[in-house]
Amino acid sequence: MRPPLPIWSIPLMLAVMGIVLFIGNVPLGAALLIGVETILFCVYLLWRARRGPDTERPIASVLSLFPGHLLLLLAVSLLPEPGRLALLWAIIPPVSIAYDAISIHASKGGLRTSTLIGLYAILWAALFTLLDRVIAIRRGFGEREEIIAAVAFGVFGSLFISLGVFRHWRADKE
Repeated sequence: MRPPLPIWSIPLMLAVMGIVLFIGNVPLGAALLIGVETILFCVYLLWRARRGPDTERPIASVLSLFPGHLLLLLAVSLLPEPGRLALLWAIIPPVSIAYDAISIHASKGGLRTSTLIGLYAILWAALFTLLDRVIAIRRGFGEREEIIAAVAFGVFGSLFISLGVFRHWRADKE
């Protein structure tokens, strides 16, 4: 089985993280947390790449999406006050690693499926919330526009997450 991300992407991700920390407005505590999590994510990728081809494939490949998540962090870090949103973003690396680790190590069954569904929902809910807030803040939405954007992201996000829950549920039945 191929690794979720090629090894050459690790320096690229670390470079994006350096850019985020260098030009972003992220408070020091959040920056340290995010930096440590990104380094641990890269270490996990190295460990995953060394595993043999006998590992089971996860239902959703969330690790391969991490470079895009870093770009969302870059957008968050360029906001005037990104502290709370950067801490919300800090949920993404550990949830992604937990999702991948559980999907390849836990035996099939209801507990595994419900845990994966929960982690999948947390991951995507955080991403949709961050994207909504970045757009609303950067565009300078008023209260009415923010409500419209939140409803639109909520409806689309709910449909997306529901489809993912259905995929996980079906995969457990097979």
